[in-house]
Amino acid sequence: MYIDTCINPISQTDFSLFANGTKLLGEVSASSKIQNDLDALTEKLEEWQLSPNVAECSVFHFGRQNPKYSYKLKGINLTKSTCEKDLGVILSLDLKPEKHTGLVVGKTSNVLWLLIHSLRYRDIHSKISAYTSYASPQLEYTTVIW
Repeated sequence: MYIDTCINPISQTDFSLFANGTKLLGEVSASSKIQNDLDALTEKLEEWQLSPNVAECSVFHFGRQNPKYSYKLKGINLTKSTCEKDLGVILSLDLKPEKHTGLVVGKTSNVLWLLIHSLRYRDIHSKISAYTSYASPQLEYTTVIW
């Protein structure tokens, strides 16, 4: 209810609500609408005596012909990001999966190293169970993306 009340003034762009933030989505042709919604959101937050953390806010531009407009929050230009993590998936401007797969492989390697060293003297069934519980989910999460 708290987040929904803050988002009510936003009506011209698409938005997504998450537990730790909000994402505004809009087309380049609607750049003024996006800025208006940012201003409306800032006003609503100030009404609630809250302040958005401008340092954690960024703009992610897609498309070759995107003019990459600058947006402001509380009068401060938002940083332009070249890579964003969204729901566990790392997106880059070129939409190539290298950064995401590198992160997944690195996490899985760490888990496997821990399993190998902690289960050295266990039977094979314990090792298989640990692998399917800890390492395999790391690799399988978002495999559709890569």
